[in-house]
Amino acid sequence: LLVVAIVVANLASKLIVKLLKLCKFGKLLSKLGVNEENHDIVLGFIGKVIYFIVVMLFVPGILDNLGLSSVAAPLTSMISTFVAFIPKLIAAAVIAIIGVFLAGLIRDMLKPVLALIKIDRFQENLGIKAEDAVKFSNIIVNVVYGLLLLIVFACSIAQLNIPVISTPVNNIIYKIFGIIPNILAAVVIIGIGIFIANIVAALLRGLLVSLGVDLFVARITGNEEVKCNISKIASGIVKYLIVVIFVVEGIQALGLPVLISIGSAIIGYLPELLSVAIIVLAGVFAAYVVDKVLAKKNTCKVCVIVAKALIYTVTTFLALIQLGIAAGVVSTIFVLIIAALCVAFALAFGIGGRDFAANTLKKVENKLDGACCKKDAE
Repeated sequence: LLVVAIVVANLASKLIVKLLKLCKFGKLLSKLGVNEENHDIVLGFIGKVIYFIVVMLFVPGILDNLGLSSVAAPLTSMISTFVAFIPKLIAAAVIAIIGVFLAGLIRDMLKPVLALIKIDRFQENLGIKAEDAVKFSNIIVNVVYGLLLLIVFACSIAQLNIPVISTPVNNIIYKIFGIIPNILAAVVIIGIGIFIANIVAALLRGLLVSLGVDLFVARITGNEEVKCNISKIASGIVKYLIVVIFVVEGIQALGLPVLISIGSAIIGYLPELLSVAIIVLAGVFAAYVVDKVLAKKNTCKVCVIVAKALIYTVTTFLALIQLGIAAGVVSTIFVLIIAALCVAFALAFGIGGRDFAANTLKKVENKLDGACCKKDAE
């Protein structure tokens, strides 16, 4: 029996290896990322596995002939279980191979269909410029291919009849396919939101340009060379606000509690962000106007720098307070800075500039006395 086992194992091992070579098993290994240099190593390993399995099939008979029935019994049970499992394993492998082939075939057929309906042009109309790897057509193809492979994987595992593995896999697949309608709804909502945002932004920009809003800054500053594309800034802000709103709504359509909470927080924080943007723009504009006005009056550069620094400081504190970032601390620091400036000014004017303060107050007093004398004479 031992001699027969060795002969049969050698024949089975060589036969399987030759069949794999005739079936061009090397191409499959190359597709799986195995180098050609390692093909013989993989085939040799498969041959050794076949050799071991065949020998193990003869071991219980050899042990029985040696009178070792107590040792042969558990081996016989194990081998019987393994032999009974082989058809299931073969069925799982066949389903996996056929499923992967069909999934690849469907993927290749889906590409020209999506190109025919021009799904990528729809992406361009939404104003989304993307590379080939992240175009709508490639994303849809890869998602469909992945879902098909997931189904094939589940069917293949189900053939093994191992509940410990198949049950959690099936639960995961049920959850994934249960959330697919929500994902499609979210994608549709976001796509519609981007489309509407582009239309509204284009209409708003055209309206603002026709009203001459872009010349507003030049008219206020009195400098025609100063240009500010307010229409572009305003339309961009409105566009992205609409996109954010629709993205949040799309996320909430998924029905996941965590994402719903995050989306609600984002929507609730948008007014503060918009207020901060307005405050910052107003502060920058005010600093620019002060700079131009003081420059026309030939004011010293130090005064101009101090004035702009004060404006930027006030703008920064207002923005931080509006954002709610340590509002109490920021407010206290702001009050302390203003108080320190007032005290510094009072000390500088009262102590360092006593003569100047006295002369100034004397002139004011003389003017008031002169005005009173005129009234008494009348």
